[in-house]
Amino acid sequence: MKFYVAAKFESKQEVRKLYDLLKSKGHEITVDWTLHKAIKPYKENQELAKQYASEDINGLKDCDVFIIIGNDYGKGLHAELGAAILSNILFQRPLIYAIGEHNTKCMFYFHPSIKRKKDINEVLKEIK
Repeated sequence: MKFYVAAKFESKQEVRKLYDLLKSKGHEITVDWTLHKAIKPYKENQELAKQYASEDINGLKDCDVFIIIGNDYGKGLHAELGAAILSNILFQRPLIYAIGEHNTKCMFYFHPSIKRKKDINEVLKEIK
């Protein structure tokens, strides 16, 4: 299956470990945003911001499973979550999972399209 993982940029080491686990189980990552450079303030890096935003949304569009590492802060990951919810409503994909200790901190984690899980192992067990 093809995965997209949304998390705050500062969590990229955690996300890379998750990518390694998913790849070891034969899954694909649609976009490895952990390779992106830090570009804040975005106003001063508009071209890279456009490029990264396009790549990330296209990666989300192409995934079978969308994982958001639950967090009570962050902006981009919640924009990605909104796009995933709309895609799920319109096209019945991707499957959406909010994982982690903060997976109840945002109202949208309770949207009917989303399943909240403790960790990635619960997701992998369910999608087999």
